[in-house]
This record gives sequence, structure tokens and C-alpha cells, in this order.
Amino acid sequence: MRGPVERGCLESDLKEHAERIFADGRAGTVFYDMRSPGDIVWGLGLGCNGAVRVMLQLLKAAEGFHPLDALAEAVENDRQGVLMTVVESAHERFPVGRSEFVSPDAFEDDQLRWPGKIIVAARRAIAADKPHSELHRVEGHDIAVFYDPIRPLPRLLIVGAGADAVPLVNSALALGWRVTIADYRPAHIKPARFPTAASLVYSPPQTLAEKLPLDRFEALVMMTHNFEYDARYLKVIADSRIPFIGLLGPEARKSRLLDSLGDKASKIEARVFGPVGLDIGAETPEEIALSIMAGIVAAQNRRHGGQLARQQAFADG
Repeated sequence: MRGPVERGCLESDLKEHAERIFADGRAGTVFYDMRSPGDIVWGLGLGCNGAVRVMLQLLKAAEGFHPLDALAEAVENDRQGVLMTVVESAHERFPVGRSEFVSPDAFEDDQLRWPGKIIVAARRAIAADKPHSELHRVEGHDIAVFYDPIRPLPRLLIVGAGADAVPLVNSALALGWRVTIADYRPAHIKPARFPTAASLVYSPPQTLAEKLPLDRFEALVMMTHNFEYDARYLKVIADSRIPFIGLLGPEARKSRLLDSLGDKASKIEARVFGPVGLDIGAETPEEIALSIMAGIVAAQNRRHGGQLARQQAFADG
């Protein structure tokens, strides 16, 4: 067993269902409804107050552990797409468990043996960028397909390779980000200092846009600890479309940096977060790294952060 499905609540029951999957190789789904105190009817009595549908599918080494092989290849090559998986069906040609990863450039491929309505739904899933299931009628049979949009791993650019960048790299990696570090000091860009970074780039401010495809980064954090270099880097970054630009230091420093950009400030100020991070009372480098990544994730999800318990208390009255 690797990892929990639902905080460890369902595993013992799923293990029993999995034995049938190993025995006959046919994929299937299991539905757990815990939205009522009466969930003890089927023996678990978890009280989690939710509903969970789990699909169990046999993965075979001889088949490359499909569909995991397709997902690994997509992630490795930064391919966007959607994983289409049949989760309920009585159709012989589209059994439960049939799945395929399709990238946008493959939708016109005549070899795709999926009904047109499913391909149309897959296109919509990529555009909406949100997992969901749809019920389709195909040749007289109802087929439920789960659409899971797959995006390349998010990319973080750290400008400044000081000691405090190390915990930020580690925090970002733990969340599945690919990290690139750029610095104008060659001595700081050493693989031994950042062995887990995806890329280390020596670049003075004026060459940053030439050496890196800036628009491919979802977030950037300035960590040079040098006001002049921060300003010079920001003048280059202002021409990019990076949606999140984090600055260390107080808000007054952010204002000075934006003022130094002149007319370019209007192109970037809505995307600049300074001081960067959520207010968690961070003091150590590790806590600051956690605060920064929490702030980036919150901005991506259009949230402000805060205690979930307090938010629920407000919602309740």
C-alpha cells in the first residue's frame, strides 16, 4: 500500500475490493456515502460527512502500467492534455477502466477511437481546467467518462541564490514545482548548493529574458537582497507575463522598486506581492519558505489564506 486514499479511512474496505480486481482483472468502482450519521450501515461508521467514488484498476507491467506511463511521459515532456477514463459502462468496446491521455494537438487524429461527443467533452475539460465526469449515450449504452486535465508541473523562478533560497527550493519541490534559480554571481550557482533544482542559470539582469523563457513560469521570487539588482531584474521581468512576482522586504521597499520602473510599473504592479507570503508569524528560513509557497498557492487558487476553522465559524454565524 502506498499513501492514503481518504486520510486512511477507506483502505481496509478497499483492500477487500482490490482482491477481486487482482483475481479477474476487471476494473470497477466503489461508492462510499458518508453524508449521513447512518453510514454505520455498511460497517465503517467513519463520520467523515462526504461522498467518495473510487475506481479500482489493475496496472500491468507488461502494459507499461498504463495509464501511469502516459502521465509520466506527459509530465516529463511538459505536455498538456486530458486523461479520459471510463468509470461506468455496459458497452463492450468501452469497458470500465478504458483510458487514454490525449493532448490538444491529437484531437484531429483519425486514429483516436473515441466517439465524437467524448472528444468534444475532452476539449471542454482542457479549456475549463477542472476534473469532472460526464454521462454519454453511445450506441444505445450509457457511458460515464471521467475527464482529468493534466498540466505541466508548475515552474518557480528564484532570482538570487543566497542561503535562504535553499529552504524555498525544498518547499517548492515538496509541492511538485520545478525550480529554476538565476543569479548574477557565478560563485553562487553551484549544483552542490542546489542539487534538487531543475536548472541553475548564471544571468545578469540584462540577459535574463534571453536565457530563460520567462512566460513559462507561474511564479517568481526575488531574493538577491540587493535593491539595485532587484530593480534591474524587475525592468526585464515587467515585459513578461509571469502572474506572481514576490518581493522580500516591507511594503515600502516594494513601492520604491515600483517607482524605479517608471512607466513600466503599470505593467507589473498588479502582479507584484510584497512582502511576499502569508502572515503566519514566520521567523526562520524554513518558516519563511513555507509562508512564501503558501502565498503563491493561495494566489493561484484566488484565496486570501487564513484559518479554515475561523472561516467556518464565520460561515456558521
